Amino acid sequence: MTRKFLQNPLTEAARQSEEHGNWMVATVDPRMSWPNQRQLVTFNGKEFVLFPDSSDADQTAAIALRSDRYGLSSEEARQEIMRFCSALSWTEGSGVSIIAWSGGNLPRPIGVRRGRIITDFLEVRDMPTPNTAQERAAIAFYREGISLDNPFYGFLSLFKVIGALLPKGKQREAWITDALERVDDYRAKERREELRSHSIDVSKYLWDECRNAVAHAERDPYVNPDEVDDHFRLSKDIPLLRNLAELAIEENTGLKRSHTLWREHLYELAGFKEFLSEEVIEKLKNSVPIPDGTTVQIPDSYTVVARRGAEVYAFENMKPEIAGQIEGGMVFDLVSDDSAVRFRTVLSFADERLVFDPVQGIGFTPDRGDQTLIRHELNVLRFQRCILSNGHLEVWDQESEVMLGRSEACIPVNCFVNMEYYDTEFATLEKLLNDDSEGL
Repeated sequence: MTRKFLQNPLTEAARQSEEHGNWMVATVDPRMSWPNQRQLVTFNGKEFVLFPDSSDADQTAAIALRSDRYGLSSEEARQEIMRFCSALSWTEGSGVSIIAWSGGNLPRPIGVRRGRIITDFLEVRDMPTPNTAQERAAIAFYREGISLDNPFYGFLSLFKVIGALLPKGKQREAWITDALERVDDYRAKERREELRSHSIDVSKYLWDECRNAVAHAERDPYVNPDEVDDHFRLSKDIPLLRNLAELAIEENTGLKRSHTLWREHLYELAGFKEFLSEEVIEKLKNSVPIPDGTTVQIPDSYTVVARRGAEVYAFENMKPEIAGQIEGGMVFDLVSDDSAVRFRTVLSFADERLVFDPVQGIGFTPDRGDQTLIRHELNVLRFQRCILSNGHLEVWDQESEVMLGRSEACIPVNCFVNMEYYDTEFATLEKLLNDDSEGL
């Protein structure tokens, strides 16, 4: 049986979407790049099938969940899809609106045509799983705010993000005043400075002339949807409030913005930290020798994965070897059962990096007279090309199926991957394997 983390999300989505069951389907209008093939995305322990847009009238972008697989009622399945949309919107920083619901024994999206951007594969990482009703409401308001075309209602939804997390008026007012100094989106900073150049108290302006003016028509000032000046002004204010809403979520919940996760890149070594003590990690960070006799309980068997979009290449049953301590970290080798293939990684705790060189970091000596080594060579080359083509490396605890570390995507500098070389080598090695099998 294929381990879940090695499944191809495209082929698995195609397979699951042909299964009969109780399906709930949301036809959606995404503002992000949307996959042009059916794709499986896992969130909160549940598998969602993303349907592509199509020129056919009976199919459009959609998200489907098989409710009977998880013992969910129709209402609970709808709620899970809505929470998935909010988490995806937060992760991608783009809106996604649900425009129709359907259900049945097979997932059948309702045909509603909208223009959108498509991509070969939607790269989804680090989707948040909110733990409280307050957190769920905050990212739901965020999704609504960035999905609406109407700047008035979009502004109001984004303000609700702050209100949901900071319900006390004085606390909210003080937080907005302080947070205005921390906005980091260039459009937000430009709008803040533009308002200040007119001697406007920005915090007071956002409350009185924007939030209250949109929410109330019985008092002055209020906005008029038919007034071009009101529409233009609120449109310019949206980036500032969106940045404040994002900061409110990040600073008042456990949910971090995507670019914060990327900047901190704590995920690269997160799993390794679960079985290394804080004392050992501190010594590794500070290049302090670890005393002889120090023992660490680590998994016995690993899977090393090269991943690029839906492409997955893996070496299973790899055994660990700690090759030594270096400045800021340690060398961690993973070796195949027959000792023919060795992957050398560096766990750099000083800068929170899993370092892997797809050229120098693979130890293997080819022997095209041995069928086992021919297979190894073919797998090594596929693995290597995947990483060099902007792929990344993952290290998994094979037994628990928990990811221990993940490198950043490889971006070769001042060079290109010679695809023709790899294609030629693949063909040669596959022919050798076929010739050997026919000769048996």
